[in-house]
Amino acid sequence: MEENKMGTMPVLPLIFSMALPAMFSMLVQALYNIVDSMFVARIPDSGNITNMGEYAVNALTLAFPVQMLIVAFGIGTGVGVNALLAKSLGQRDEEKVARTAGNGVTLALIIYIVFLLFGLFGVKAYIGSQTNDEVVLGMGSSYLSICSVVSFGIVLFSIYEKLLQSTGKTIYSTIAQ
Repeated sequence: MEENKMGTMPVLPLIFSMALPAMFSMLVQALYNIVDSMFVARIPDSGNITNMGEYAVNALTLAFPVQMLIVAFGIGTGVGVNALLAKSLGQRDEEKVARTAGNGVTLALIIYIVFLLFGLFGVKAYIGSQTNDEVVLGMGSSYLSICSVVSFGIVLFSIYEKLLQSTGKTIYSTIAQ
């Protein structure tokens, strides 16, 4: 097993080399949400529906808590995997490292399947419990279905990002972001 920089590098440079890419990664995610809202708010009116941007932002707002749940499950699981993997790397237990990484990816797939099923079968009921407006219901259901069905990207990315962070290779996760 090659030497892990977290066990050999001086603390201050290590903190900067690991924290700055992680901070940049979080900034990119936050900017995505801001740009998404700005873009959606500018949807032009369609046919007999005026203020389409307001309906779209309303739909986006209703979908946002579920999106945050997807992110929370991905990152939360990733943080747990990160801690165990870093500990195993420090102990130089290669078998436990491999098992931890494999279990992390398996958990990510299970989390994805749960949100995939929600995206296929539960979105309309959830959005319907939040609004009676047919335009918002349609837009919110479409948007959240897409987000849930393709959530494998954020869930798997969260796990792999934390796996990279636990090895001290944070720049790669930032490049992937």
